Amino acid sequence: MSTEALLLALSTIVRPTTVAAVFAILATRAPHRLLLAYVVTGAAFSVLVGIVVLVLLRGLVSATASSAPRPILDLVLGGAALGYAGAAWAGWAPRRREQPPDQPTWMQRRLQGLTVRGAAFAGALTHLPGLVYLAALNAIVASTTNVFDGLLQIGVYNAIWFSLPVTALLLSFHRPELSRELLERLGAFTRRHRRLLTVLFLGVLGGYLVAAGLTDLAAPPA
Repeated sequence: MSTEALLLALSTIVRPTTVAAVFAILATRAPHRLLLAYVVTGAAFSVLVGIVVLVLLRGLVSATASSAPRPILDLVLGGAALGYAGAAWAGWAPRRREQPPDQPTWMQRRLQGLTVRGAAFAGALTHLPGLVYLAALNAIVASTTNVFDGLLQIGVYNAIWFSLPVTALLLSFHRPELSRELLERLGAFTRRHRRLLTVLFLGVLGGYLVAAGLTDLAAPPA
């Protein structure tokens, strides 16, 4: 497993959208079925996207007969992350309106009266590939030339990414109130410190990717 991809996977465990969706599902009458649909469909969608991107990146590297696409993609993704971090720090990034704690969130309102099909759609929607996933796939392509190893790494990445909803699913069978309590605390923390967390996370991620891209470009060809 690529160390870079593993670290990126660990950084995705707690995402505000995932926390909000899982918390809203746990508040329904049948959270088990809905969480199962959420996890299965979301994971299948994410793995499928990962395989497609992996094939495209591998084909791009093969077509150029060099490793140049990897550092360039790192620079692009790193620059985008730094740009968003800077916008969030300056207050230019869009902010969500504050609302009383007793009012339902946007995600909770959207998931009211949720069906199994709706939960499945939410699983895919809240796990759309972003900067972190693309950076991880880029690292996976660079770490191995074995297709099966690459597929295994995608599976491990998604297993880590979906560890929070899977844990909530397991707890929902016996301790659903514990799942809701923990997620409520976690969601409240991320809402209170959203700006700081965004700046720190994207700043560190962007800085790392830019540094890695520049280092790879400056390195002599093997």
